[in-house]
Amino acid sequence: MGVPAHGKVPSRYVFFLLVFLMYVISYGDRAALSIALPALGKEFTLTPVEMGWVSSSFLWSYFLLNLPSTIVLDLVGARLVGTVAVALWSCAMLLGGMVQNISQFLMTRVLLGVGEAPTFGVGATVVRNWALPKERGSVMTVLLTGMQLGLAGGTIAGAYLIAAFGWRCEFIALGLIGLAWAAAWWLVYRNPSDGAHQPKRTPISIREVQALFRSPSFIGILVVQCTQNYLNFLVMSWMPLYLIHELHIDVTGSGTSTALCYLSAAAGAVIVGRIAERIVFRNSLHPPRRRFIVAACLTGAASIGLLPHFHTMAPILLVLSISLCGLIAANGANTALLTDLVEDGRKIGAVTGVTLTFSNSLGLLAPIVTGYIVSYTGRFDVAWYMCSAALVVAGLLSIATVRRSIAMNAGGDA
Repeated sequence: MGVPAHGKVPSRYVFFLLVFLMYVISYGDRAALSIALPALGKEFTLTPVEMGWVSSSFLWSYFLLNLPSTIVLDLVGARLVGTVAVALWSCAMLLGGMVQNISQFLMTRVLLGVGEAPTFGVGATVVRNWALPKERGSVMTVLLTGMQLGLAGGTIAGAYLIAAFGWRCEFIALGLIGLAWAAAWWLVYRNPSDGAHQPKRTPISIREVQALFRSPSFIGILVVQCTQNYLNFLVMSWMPLYLIHELHIDVTGSGTSTALCYLSAAAGAVIVGRIAERIVFRNSLHPPRRRFIVAACLTGAASIGLLPHFHTMAPILLVLSISLCGLIAANGANTALLTDLVEDGRKIGAVTGVTLTFSNSLGLLAPIVTGYIVSYTGRFDVAWYMCSAALVVAGLLSIATVRRSIAMNAGGDA
């Protein structure tokens, strides 16, 4: 699919920048809770198990609405859905800073999940519509580094805001930033179909969803997405507390160390992704070959299993940075695989929603399961070993299964 050429449309790089900023804001909002968790847990007298449940609360609505929200995305376009989604979750952040008890706070987290549900569908739709096929992997990897920048900015800025003004100020500030983005997106972004005659859009059907699950390529991509999301949500929810627990540092020190890991991982992922694409596609552009990038990067992410063997700051931060670098690069390559291989590009939003529904149903367990592991063992070791093993298996499965385009009809893979 080529890049649409429509009259007076802002540069597609402006659209990519706005999507990048959307990921920054989204993950900055998610990081707000992880860095605020010690203060919030103290204020509301929460146990480790209860903190695990609170950390996962936004995922309850998030994964349930991934598919419905992306079906709407395919029907009405990324402009309206992106605006409404970010405005809604930003209002949830504002309300989160005003709550008086833990029940009210949980309600705002559920509302946050409602708003964030179509986020990655919006990003995948923009990349499919506006990026050249040969650059989709690199573009997606760069965009996804916005997640790490958001986590870095959210943790370090949040740590200092909490130290100076308390955790409520952090939530309110992030909510206001999100509302500003929503206004900019509505004013700037244009759907490719705006001003042009397009065939009537139809939502994804049950038969088409069933066809996805008959595709070995889709199953391979989905398994990778599930394992990535599990580690991603574990790290996002627990890394600041892990560093406090393991290195005996305060919230500000934990926020700074966490931000350093995220930033170095993001920079490394862009470099790794770019070099990997040049190597894999040096002779010809054959999208399924991207699975080798996915597998190699997942192997790097599996280095998270080395964490239990280190107990000082430098090696712990190095292992975390390497693992997160591999995780980001694998995520970018795997998402590009999906956008490349799905034959009906008009429904890429809904297909992304299907993958997120299943992967997030597993990801929401990560904070909860880790909370129980820490409660019963007093350590994080088992959690890191589990993730490492799962990532290696997912990489091998990707190599074995992701070979053909994904047809959304009774025939399965083309």
